[in-house]
Amino acid sequence: MSDIDFTNFSSSRMLTVSKRVLRQITRDRRTFGMIIFMPLLIMLVFGIALSGEIKNIAIVVENQDTDTSEAAGIVIKNALDSDTRVSLKEGTYSSAINEIEDGKLSAAILIPADFTTNLQQKAAGGPDVTLEIRIYIDGTDPLIRANIMAALQDALSDALGDQGVQFDETLAHDGAEQSGLDVAIPAVMGFVLTFLVLLLSSLTMVRERIGGTQYRLYTTPLNKMELLSGYVLALTFFGFIEVVSILTISVFLFGATVAGNFTLLMLAAFMYAIVHVLLAVFLSNFAENELQAMQMVPIIALPSMALSGMLVPVDSLPVVAQNISNFVPLTYGIRLFEGIMLKGFDLGNLWLDFLKLGVFLLVFFVLSVLTVKDHNES
Repeated sequence: MSDIDFTNFSSSRMLTVSKRVLRQITRDRRTFGMIIFMPLLIMLVFGIALSGEIKNIAIVVENQDTDTSEAAGIVIKNALDSDTRVSLKEGTYSSAINEIEDGKLSAAILIPADFTTNLQQKAAGGPDVTLEIRIYIDGTDPLIRANIMAALQDALSDALGDQGVQFDETLAHDGAEQSGLDVAIPAVMGFVLTFLVLLLSSLTMVRERIGGTQYRLYTTPLNKMELLSGYVLALTFFGFIEVVSILTISVFLFGATVAGNFTLLMLAAFMYAIVHVLLAVFLSNFAENELQAMQMVPIIALPSMALSGMLVPVDSLPVVAQNISNFVPLTYGIRLFEGIMLKGFDLGNLWLDFLKLGVFLLVFFVLSVLTVKDHNES
């Protein structure tokens, strides 16, 4: 291969090429608008999502130590109530256990009736007594568990000082205790599926159109529903391959935990992939070229990462962001993947999230049908 000749390099010709590229980009208003506004949008969303600490973790505190207004149990519960890391819900310790197992709460704390009495005896140098608080906690998310225990330790320290309180700790979901990798993989699976399925499906649809294949199909007797169904079926097949690949890598290479039914996990991932196939088909109708199709993918995928609970729990987001997260499919994908893989949930625990994902599927299907062109349309 011959060497590049720099002796005849012309800066004017270089600038001519640069001007042509810049002129081409600025003439494409959609691309130029995305270049300007996409970084602003994405940074705004991430800034809002990551602006605070972990907070509002739902727990129940049953305080049986209520003999006097100055009882230690009351002081501890009040301290927890003022701690933004946790959010105290009504209920008893025993009733909260079922809610923890169903994924509705993260912990239940029981302060026994003799707590203040034992504390006073210990402070007076009387007989050796045990200061103990019972806690039933979801150990499948180390970050949430650590924040709950830190809030409880701080409440005890502020109220009592160093009194050697012990914890009778029970882990929910049959003692499930996950590593950081175990916890991360379900959310990463959801995000990778979102990104890859959107990218593959959007590019395929746009290439079909700009390559003339779609227009040639318009000359056949195909109607809109047949055309759309054909594309969705083919793209769903590739989505299925993505699902199998991601699950295989996650489980067999990284050793991801699958505490629940593997078939149910496959169903959830497959359904999630179809939702994004349909979303890609809908969005591709508004892309005039492959560049615009590729630009749409991060606009959907990155805010989804920030608002779905992948980076911080949804309950820790600002209220506005929490409301928006209800309209993000990745929110329900993560709930399904985490529920099946980490907590061993079955369809009885997850039917509502499956239903909401089904609503997305139906909405995107209708939008795709309404926007895909028929052979009778220009």
